[in-house]
Amino acid sequence: MTWGAMNCFPSTTPDLPLVIAALLLVSWILYAMSRRTQKLPPSPQSDPLIGHLRLLPTSDEHRVYARWGKELNSDIVSITVLGQTTVVLNSTAAVNELFDRRSTIYSSRVELPMITYPDLVDWSKFTSFLPYGDRWRAQRRMSHKVLHKKATMEIWPVSVKQSRMALQRISTNPDAFIREIRSPTSRMTGSILLSAVYGYEVTSANDHLVELVELALDHLCDAAIQGNFLVNTIPCLRYLPDWLPGTGWKKTAKAWSEEKDEMINAPFYWTKQRMTSGSAPHSIVGSLLGDLQNNSNLKLNHAEEEEDIIKWVAGNMFGAGADTTAASLLVFILAMTLNPRIQAKAQAEVDRVLGQDRLPEMDDRELLPYVECVLKEVERWQPVTPIGSVENDEYCGYFIPKGAAVVGNVWAIAHDESVYPEPDRFNPDRFLDPRVPKAPAFGFGRRSCPGVHLAESTLFITISTFLMLFDVRPIKDEEGKEILPEVNMKTNALVSYPADFRCSITPRSERALKLLGLSVLGTDG
Repeated sequence: MTWGAMNCFPSTTPDLPLVIAALLLVSWILYAMSRRTQKLPPSPQSDPLIGHLRLLPTSDEHRVYARWGKELNSDIVSITVLGQTTVVLNSTAAVNELFDRRSTIYSSRVELPMITYPDLVDWSKFTSFLPYGDRWRAQRRMSHKVLHKKATMEIWPVSVKQSRMALQRISTNPDAFIREIRSPTSRMTGSILLSAVYGYEVTSANDHLVELVELALDHLCDAAIQGNFLVNTIPCLRYLPDWLPGTGWKKTAKAWSEEKDEMINAPFYWTKQRMTSGSAPHSIVGSLLGDLQNNSNLKLNHAEEEEDIIKWVAGNMFGAGADTTAASLLVFILAMTLNPRIQAKAQAEVDRVLGQDRLPEMDDRELLPYVECVLKEVERWQPVTPIGSVENDEYCGYFIPKGAAVVGNVWAIAHDESVYPEPDRFNPDRFLDPRVPKAPAFGFGRRSCPGVHLAESTLFITISTFLMLFDVRPIKDEEGKEILPEVNMKTNALVSYPADFRCSITPRSERALKLLGLSVLGTDG
């Protein structure tokens, strides 16, 4: 574990802060040891007092947890650090039992102090981090209202437009495909969501709002990594006075909180101001605010609360959606680079169905079953997210304490050899068998992602259009030999991305590029 500049108590601090820190630490350990001791799920060998602190994985957590499950011969494993227990579910059976059949228990989130405490960065109203309760139900209900399958169809034109514009930019500068998909200045999925959620069109390579959002989300990821801030492990450290040496992380939290506030507020009030002036384009926020204004039965305080809910639902839709879709698109390009046979098979289906005279549309999805299989196979790489238990529970004779972080290991489930033979091989053909289930890429139970329909429609239109327009191959060295990129996923607290890789993206035909250019010109007009 690397503390770097965020170490709460460097060796040069005076005695008083050390004493205070020691007392806080001892108090926390005594509290943790006083908690009810029951038979927890199997775990690796731990150390006295600190538990599994030295074993906490700093990368590839999903692989580590899956390996522990095999070594311990259990589909459920646990680790405990200074009294905080994490339970990892490595099988579909365990996930279905806890997250579906017992969803009222496992619908909440475990608090990470740095991101959820009001005196720190405070993303506590972000739907993804809300505990199960009235506020969570209200925001979840509103999210479903605007993101259910039929409602998502209203956003299709925005997705198609932004996807085609991004692919046109890639055609003119193919070496910058990673920057185009996920950079703060031209990230395709970010543009789609800003337009759909707020009606905000990105017109500049240095758009302040897009850069602000990227910065705030990067810092959210930093704050959510347990090892970056000791307060995430010992919450009582938040009570240390700001003047103590070694508490610079509290100033960091304040700065990041201000960034978060601007990210949530700026696009929301931009839309609200446009509505007041009558110049607001169609958007999800505009529709929700319009419904609120037309509801004359709401009292003032309830109307203010509803507006706050709209603001945070919108922020969550943008913040939670952009990174995961971008990551999936990069996984797709990586997979096509490594699997030319699969690429050719998918391209042949696109050519057979569409011909040479038009680009893919959303309505073509049912006509392109192999492209759908490619999409499903890409989704097997999605990350895991902790889900917290809100009361004590028991599973297969194991005690799961209240407040434990219960994690569904999507990677382990998606690499179950009994369900997906040769799981490490990218093989869309497996999904030609209708009995093969989709990987749970969008979560479990009541916490499953409500944006699944928007995400998958965006992936479909981008993947199918990419297959029609481009060939992607490994780059070659000076001797003409192909240099295959490594499958190396980099994980932050929220999402896994392929590590930067290079490939050769070339147009399949000038005719297809001309169709793309005419389409983009038409949408601009």
